[in-house]
Amino acid sequence: MTRRPLGPLLAVLVASAIGCTAVTPSSPSASATPDGDLPAPSLSAPATSTPAAVLPRGGPRDRPVVPAAPELAGAYRFISTPDFLNQDVADLTAGGRRTFVDDRTGEVANSTNDEYDAALDHVIGEMASHGTDDVLVAGDLVEGRWGRDDAHTGVFGPVRTEAQRLRAWRRAAAVYYPAWRARFADHGLTTYTAVGDHEIGDDPWRSPRRSRWIDFKRRHVPQFKEIYAEQVLTDADGRPRFTDRPRGPAHDTAYAVRLDADVLLVTIDVFERRGGDVHMSVDAAQLRWLRGVLRQARKDDVPWVMVQGHVPMTGDVRTRNSSHLVYEQGLRSPLWRAMVEGGVDVYLSGEVHDQTVHQRDGILEVSHGSLFYRGESSYVVGQATSRRLVLENHQFRGEIGFDDRLWTTSRQGAPGHISYPGASVVTGTLAATRTRSGGLRVDDAAGVLRPRP
Repeated sequence: MTRRPLGPLLAVLVASAIGCTAVTPSSPSASATPDGDLPAPSLSAPATSTPAAVLPRGGPRDRPVVPAAPELAGAYRFISTPDFLNQDVADLTAGGRRTFVDDRTGEVANSTNDEYDAALDHVIGEMASHGTDDVLVAGDLVEGRWGRDDAHTGVFGPVRTEAQRLRAWRRAAAVYYPAWRARFADHGLTTYTAVGDHEIGDDPWRSPRRSRWIDFKRRHVPQFKEIYAEQVLTDADGRPRFTDRPRGPAHDTAYAVRLDADVLLVTIDVFERRGGDVHMSVDAAQLRWLRGVLRQARKDDVPWVMVQGHVPMTGDVRTRNSSHLVYEQGLRSPLWRAMVEGGVDVYLSGEVHDQTVHQRDGILEVSHGSLFYRGESSYVVGQATSRRLVLENHQFRGEIGFDDRLWTTSRQGAPGHISYPGASVVTGTLAATRTRSGGLRVDDAAGVLRPRP
């Protein structure tokens, strides 16, 4: 479980590739994939500097502020921010690349602008200010609806055949993943990511009516995972960043790494192609590996064991613009039993774009994260010593406008205007202690990190 440094990023992205972006505006779910027959959204929605005029109230940005968590002297620190970005953001005009015009708008197709660059720099810069090098992202780095070209721009090449779609997918991945990694690396941050549903095309993978797009996604899940691992979980020389990995289908996407003397991180792949569909479950080989990793952690007397996977174990969580994927069998699943028996302390999940904590069977399940492109970006700061663990949820209150949109391979488009003018506020805290019997006791909690009964 040796830790590998993040190698230098490629200086030049794929020259022939250019890309797309993001997720829906206000009403459809952030994971509701259009089937190709839906009309394009209006591009003439009025601009607004007041997010409440676009976003329904009652979400993460509206939660009350709570006092900051205590500072632990000498603690290891980390950031956890699932679903960051859940959007394709990259400059498609950089490096002398060929540009393409979006016929829907008459504008050059691009997946970022100066406002996005400034907002991302502000948010990631604040993450880096907490004295940590490590950022955990439990899935949905990108929008990932690649292999399609609803505006017929030709940005990533033709998409008429299955082979062309897959080539277009690879070209998009070669732009958006490196751009995503570079934004963190520019702030001196190393990322530890899990595969989410958007890394494999976004759910669903079945449709009541025949859809070439959905059929393509389902058939190529293994290739999508391979491309994700090549782009995100390898060093510049192409070698895997992590040596402790399972055999089987999750060999490239699951891993264990000792982040610190006091913290072991196990990242699992919760998407299994089985029975002609995609299931929220771990494969048998991965489960055997996980049990072995947890046995070794107990032998090594690791103070804190954290597992991250994209989906929560229960549906009893706050959700915001999410299709609300949940792990199959949840708390009755072999995975949950393995984590309980193996002494896992914390399960970090995303998908829900909001924050909820449960404490069950000795495990803290922290479902968290939010959507940057909706002005609701958030992250959790963690502190760990050999005996204490502290979590603190930071919530931004950004501003967005839909008078124009970023370009995307699908018919959806993120707001063209975004701003994060201020610092985040603390909307949840949790402080826990290792008990003499080896359990975990929550000593204090407030706001969105207060465990639900």
